[in-house]
Amino acid sequence: MALEIIKRTFGPVQNNSFLLVDTDQKQAVVIDPTFRPVMITADLERNHLTLQSIWITHAHFDHLGGVEALLESHPYPIQVGLHPADLPLWQSGAGADLFGQSFQIKVDPNFAFENDQILNLGSHKIKVLHTPGHSPGHVVFYIEELNTALVGDVIFRSGIGRTDLPGGDSRVLIQSIEEKILTLPNETALLPGHGPSTTVELEKQSNPYLNGFFY
Repeated sequence: MALEIIKRTFGPVQNNSFLLVDTDQKQAVVIDPTFRPVMITADLERNHLTLQSIWITHAHFDHLGGVEALLESHPYPIQVGLHPADLPLWQSGAGADLFGQSFQIKVDPNFAFENDQILNLGSHKIKVLHTPGHSPGHVVFYIEELNTALVGDVIFRSGIGRTDLPGGDSRVLIQSIEEKILTLPNETALLPGHGPSTTVELEKQSNPYLNGFFY
């Protein structure tokens, strides 16, 4: 049973959106679809995939701007997952007003994430890690069989998520990184919501926001 990750980068702030695909069962999960997810829709159609769920790492507008478009083009029941601590952000414009934008989403999540929860895509298991700091309900999706974590805006290559937005907390963010990210195996690939991928080992060695802080 094969599990594949497809990365698509698009949108006004170059978000990384991901398709997690069970290639045998032809089932897919979309993670953090940003605005006008036409490439993702094309991937689903071209590969004859059934969209099972939409998983949101956190409720900033650029990470959920494509949710409604996907639901409209796939009218059968689809789970939309979010951690409850980010629901107020979701329902109050998703932080868009801070960037001079107006944004409202007409649907609410119908599935709640919690720390250490195990999600299933076919026979594959994905672990939810609650990683607040960038936002109160931020989560990371850890896929042990692929040695990969989809980390949203918690950590980037040589960077960390901003904490100056409402609900952000630098101390909490560093604690999340220390306890939930840097404790993963060194070879774990980290796929962030913006920019290039990295690894746990590389960030331990060279991230200027972390290097020397704990190591």
